[in-house]
Amino acid sequence: MDKATQTLLLYEWKALVRNKFQLIMLALVFVFGMYAIYYGQSEIDAQRETIKAMTALEQEEFSRYTASFKEGPETLEQEQTHDIASRPAYAWYRHGYHAILPPHDYASLAIGQRDLFRYYYRLTGMSLHYQLFENELANPMNLMAGNFDLSFVLIYLFPLLIIAFCYGLYSAEKESGTLALLRIQSVSMGKIIGLRLVFYALLIIGLALLLSLMGLFSAGNPLQTENWVPATAWMIGVMVYCAFWFGLMFWIISFRRSSAFNAIIAAGFWLLLLIVVPAVLNVIVTVKYPLSSATLAGLTRRTGLDNEDDEEESKEVIMEFLAHRPDLAPSDGLLKKNIMPKAYAAFTALKDINSQKEVGRYTAQVAKRNEWAARFHWLSPAANMQDVLAHITETDLSTFLHFQDALADFHGEITRFYFSRLFGDKPILLEDYSELPVFTMSKNNKQWTTIWWGLGKISLATITVFTLGLIKMKGDSQ
Repeated sequence: MDKATQTLLLYEWKALVRNKFQLIMLALVFVFGMYAIYYGQSEIDAQRETIKAMTALEQEEFSRYTASFKEGPETLEQEQTHDIASRPAYAWYRHGYHAILPPHDYASLAIGQRDLFRYYYRLTGMSLHYQLFENELANPMNLMAGNFDLSFVLIYLFPLLIIAFCYGLYSAEKESGTLALLRIQSVSMGKIIGLRLVFYALLIIGLALLLSLMGLFSAGNPLQTENWVPATAWMIGVMVYCAFWFGLMFWIISFRRSSAFNAIIAAGFWLLLLIVVPAVLNVIVTVKYPLSSATLAGLTRRTGLDNEDDEEESKEVIMEFLAHRPDLAPSDGLLKKNIMPKAYAAFTALKDINSQKEVGRYTAQVAKRNEWAARFHWLSPAANMQDVLAHITETDLSTFLHFQDALADFHGEITRFYFSRLFGDKPILLEDYSELPVFTMSKNNKQWTTIWWGLGKISLATITVFTLGLIKMKGDSQ
């Protein structure tokens, strides 16, 4: 490093130390970042406590059922528990299984959709669609305000910090009358601006990485096998995103206009990329792929047979259902024993079968909206970065759509387990409890393709704005 470079960097350091306003801004952003880490962690900890409580309830429920086989019923309550444990006529709609989407270790850093969509369900053999849509999917207040997590601080506040530190790197010298002194130095103006930009880049990106490291270590050990790749991708994303905003400021500064011009243009880009473009895309996707939950509202209403006392109607419902499920071979007592439980089970299953087309259309529309919006993330590095961080922490919309697919498969396992015994007139035995359905969910293989492709698009935007700035700077110096 030559003496001129050392002098320039030392000058910037002294100017920073003496500028109380800039120091206060750095301190405030650091405090905001620390609070965001705390807030995100408290939100996810609350979800983990809920999951823990739900898991304990399920274990307690099934421990009562298994205990009822080992102890002879002495009270009416114990007899009822044993009936629920051993008789499929009761068990198919009373036994509840919790399907849970546990949070990723780093979900607290980018909460994403975890506060809007349900991350656990209690499923029985009853209608799947009724159980999926019976509760509200989103919290209206959170939809409006979002979450103050670390991803919010990095995506929304750090660009403002970069703008505040960089908008006057050239124009402030011109307006204060010191530009002439800089021009007579042996170092070119382009190099001076570049060195000053590098100084603040090291400072601000260093702060972003420090907050990220604190968040990563507080949420989960980045050195663990399952965490080091997400942690690395997070750090790379933070550096690339901040570099884009420094590149954008370099391009704006290269026009060598006034401080007011630079500040207004930079603020305009912030509004455009973080507010206007995402809002316009949201409006377009809403018009292009409209969603109406009115048709799903009927699925959340309790319905039953038209005439519960009509045995013939019950038999017709059972036979209609068996036409869809030939694997449930009729037993000798099919239409003689437990007709009403079989009819209700058949009725709820038919309700799912008949509504599957509408539900599938609705879900496909949601997926199309998500895919269409993702195609235009290159218009806004901020929206792109938000999507990347959500995918890294597995809080993106596609993860929840994948979760719903796994729920449908799990519900199929539940109905197969109970319906085979209900329609086959077989009791549930103690040894059957070792074969109870277990919820599993495969990994989304497309996740990392989306992440690296998203980071690539932000990197390309960064290179583009830096190149434009260099071209403009060299053109004006000639």
